[in-house]
Amino acid sequence: MAEPKSIPNEPMPLDMDNRDPNNLNDHVRVLFEDAFGEPEGSHSIPGVWSMSYKTFNGVKNCCYIVLSVLCGCPLAFCWALEFACVQCCHIWMVGPCIHIWKINVSCMKMFYSSCVHCLCDPCWEACGLCLSLIRVQNKNG
Repeated sequence: MAEPKSIPNEPMPLDMDNRDPNNLNDHVRVLFEDAFGEPEGSHSIPGVWSMSYKTFNGVKNCCYIVLSVLCGCPLAFCWALEFACVQCCHIWMVGPCIHIWKINVSCMKMFYSSCVHCLCDPCWEACGLCLSLIRVQNKNG
């Protein structure tokens, strides 16, 4: 009995720890230190700096969680539809059009190549014959 074939592009199991394995969104990673910095001579009191750190991270994380709960699944659904439509378009329209284009271009390439050879080859052969008669002699004087 034949073994069942595995699907070549089957998605990887969901990694709950590393959620951006291809580093797609490094550009939106914002830490407190990326947004705020107090130079020498302009330090707030430690309590303010510490509380600002906690406030920034708490609000950012809480807001992200609320927005992802409200928008994550609907947007994932919309993007899945978009990618499915693009995939379908490429498989059923773009791919065949490219194949037809390659077939037609190969015919044009043969025609163009024949024309160039018919027009240019006699000229290059004549130049080659004329230049082949040139002899260079070295006279040591």
